Amino acid sequence: MNPIKEREPQVIVSTQIPVIDFHPFMVGDIVAKQAVADRISCAIQEIGCFYLENCVPQTLVDQVFAQAQSFFALPQEEKNQVKLAPGTSRGYVARGKKRVLLEAFNFGLDVTINEAGVTPQGFGEPNRWPENQKEFRQLLLEFFTTCRDASFNILQAMAIALKLPESYFTDFHIERNFNTSINHYPSLQQTPSPGEMRFAEHTDYGSITLIFQDEIAGLEVCNDAGEWIAAPFLPGKVLVILADLMQRWTNDKFPATKHRVPLPSKFPSNPRYSIIYFESPDYDAEISCLESNATPNYPPIRTHEYINQIATGSYASEKK
Repeated sequence: MNPIKEREPQVIVSTQIPVIDFHPFMVGDIVAKQAVADRISCAIQEIGCFYLENCVPQTLVDQVFAQAQSFFALPQEEKNQVKLAPGTSRGYVARGKKRVLLEAFNFGLDVTINEAGVTPQGFGEPNRWPENQKEFRQLLLEFFTTCRDASFNILQAMAIALKLPESYFTDFHIERNFNTSINHYPSLQQTPSPGEMRFAEHTDYGSITLIFQDEIAGLEVCNDAGEWIAAPFLPGKVLVILADLMQRWTNDKFPATKHRVPLPSKFPSNPRYSIIYFESPDYDAEISCLESNATPNYPPIRTHEYINQIATGSYASEKK
């Protein structure tokens, strides 16, 4: 099915990120779903991202933040026991990596290695969990599953917004090889050294990203006018931003969201926590611009090819 070619809407420069109630999409009929999908499309066109309420239970988010605070408060030697190994992406990431002033714990779908040295599913890598913290593991995996289900519903809404079959995007996300990062920005007593930062301007690699924050301000997003806008903590709401492969997929109709976490304006600063859920297409999925009357801006590329090029710094823009 081909997307319907529509007149591009006028871009409205906004200073406030839209908040969209996702409940009607979850329980409503096709008319209700279309209305929510249209609001999401407008939010992307106007400012590049949006908040969703009634998407992920705040009680679960609060429990994960509590577990995060307990984990990062552990002695350094205990955290280092689950430090990610070279060439892997799951486990503890110590503060100071690449001069970024944060530490993190990364995890994803819980898989195991068989006797042949590979996962039974044929993809992914095992998580590295701290010992004697059963609740930590259980809550984080429950959170991962909840975010996975929420992100699939969001992808369905985006497909409807583009006049595509509801399962168009989710059909490319079957492997569930997604990742979650729990971040801790420690308190800063004085201005950092030159070149150090909390998190520089960037876009994410995959399809969409769900961002959960605590009450400490910091995150900013860039709108289409090039203005940096604060993306504050809103209780009961999750910030949804778009990533690189979604931009390629939609031929720039749904562009990736630039975002950053600048240094605090005052010192000493309070510690800050965030939870980031990254959704990416299947490893071998071919990402091709949606068929339309417009000329494709990008050649087809497989998910792993794009991410490997970005990770190794070998990517050169292929936009025509």
